[in-house]
Amino acid sequence: MNAQKILSRLALVYTLLIFAACKEDSPTPPDEAPKGAGDFSIPNGNVTIAGTLDLPSTPGPYPVMVFIPGSGTETREADRPVREVLLPQGVALFTYDKRGLGQSTGAYQNVNLQNSAQLIPERASDVLAIVNFLATHQDINPKQIFLWGTSQGGWVAPLVANQSDKVTFIICVNGGGSSVGIEGYYDDLADNASLTIEQLTAMLANYTGAHGYDPAAALQALNVPALLVYGGMDRSNPTFYDIAQIEKIKQERSKDFTVLLFPNMNHDLIDVTTGQFDPQFFPQIFAWGQSKLGK
Repeated sequence: MNAQKILSRLALVYTLLIFAACKEDSPTPPDEAPKGAGDFSIPNGNVTIAGTLDLPSTPGPYPVMVFIPGSGTETREADRPVREVLLPQGVALFTYDKRGLGQSTGAYQNVNLQNSAQLIPERASDVLAIVNFLATHQDINPKQIFLWGTSQGGWVAPLVANQSDKVTFIICVNGGGSSVGIEGYYDDLADNASLTIEQLTAMLANYTGAHGYDPAAALQALNVPALLVYGGMDRSNPTFYDIAQIEKIKQERSKDFTVLLFPNMNHDLIDVTTGQFDPQFFPQIFAWGQSKLGK
């Protein structure tokens, strides 16, 4: 795993520090409910999703974060290192192998323009099964289940929240506002290093191709708070196009959406001028999370 990916995942950990002080009393689960940390196999129709629940050593029940990965074939082991910092703060972590990868059954497919309208909802159904499982777990507070969707996971998280009353809020990082077609077009254009972010964004107005999966309907239907975090130097996802779509839906539908833009950050949330996180990254996310958990 490269340094940028490690830093990006540690950003998730620091964000979740705010959750530890916000535990609530939760219903007493039945004796047959799952308990303890470890590996779990969660059925979803004709497939089984394999995942790992890591629990703090302090008394529970705990808030839990479900990490929804982006594209690629990495398994949960690539995401689990965040537990070393997360667990001491009293927050549980659930990571999983995407369908068809690692120990999860089924067939893995890369999301593309042609199959995205099928695959994005399919991946959401797998995460929904995870959320339902965690809500029955004896060591988890069912009122404090959160989703973090990174990149491609930003398309998945709203769909899950729309199908469940067990998701408290979602955080989407560098993804989730544009269609698969627009995102792919932008990514292709960005291969030309001579084009600026402003030029790339302006060129999206010329797109006349297919869109594939479009998150607009899911965002319009979303009824839980959402934090959408973007880097202004992202050459993989069209930050400013995304923000325009999100702000439009927010205004038209009176949604509880908050957009955080870090102007010098790239797709991995690294400041391109310093090689580090923006110093305001953590305080702003902390403030948002505290305001939602304090309601």
